[in-house]
Amino acid sequence: MSHERRQDARRTDARDALATALKTRLRSEPLARVTVTHLTQDCGLTRQAFYYHFHDVPELAAWVFETEVAEQVRVSAHHDAWADGLVRLMGYLRDNRSSTTAVLDGLGRAGLERFLFWQMRPVTAAVVEEVGGGGPASPADRALVVDFYTSAVLAVLLRWVSDGMVGDPYRLVGDVELMLHGSVRESVARLDARARAPHGRA
Repeated sequence: MSHERRQDARRTDARDALATALKTRLRSEPLARVTVTHLTQDCGLTRQAFYYHFHDVPELAAWVFETEVAEQVRVSAHHDAWADGLVRLMGYLRDNRSSTTAVLDGLGRAGLERFLFWQMRPVTAAVVEEVGGGGPASPADRALVVDFYTSAVLAVLLRWVSDGMVGDPYRLVGDVELMLHGSVRESVARLDARARAPHGRA
């Protein structure tokens, strides 16, 4: 193994060790009480090693959140099980309130919304592909449909977060799924009809 690859492996190991230590701490205490000293002692790293990777504990929490959310979304998109994936994502957000709060504090609502939009977009694309028979024929129309429904699902998700994450994810996702299926199909049909009509008029 080359020197550069060994260094990359050590960096990855250090980040993963800090992430594991943080998640263990958050099971019994709030994020505000977790210190760099706690984490470095828990995983046998130096403070210098921590600050090499992260500015502070909230930044580490945000990195854990973003990495794990991205993984949740990738799995759901890969298997086209978008509804199950969304329920799993909501469960993750609720089970990791401290990380979610840290991200909201660090990125703000707009930053969290941008992050989740680009993570969820592949999932929505899979829905459009499945429900809409491949989506509109026009690439521009297909992108429009995917962006529109990604924003719609994201609005529901962010409202749920703002309301304290108390609603039943299964019920909420079931309602979203019911609305999406007919709506996506109708949107695809209308856009394709417009594209076929003279001068683009449906």
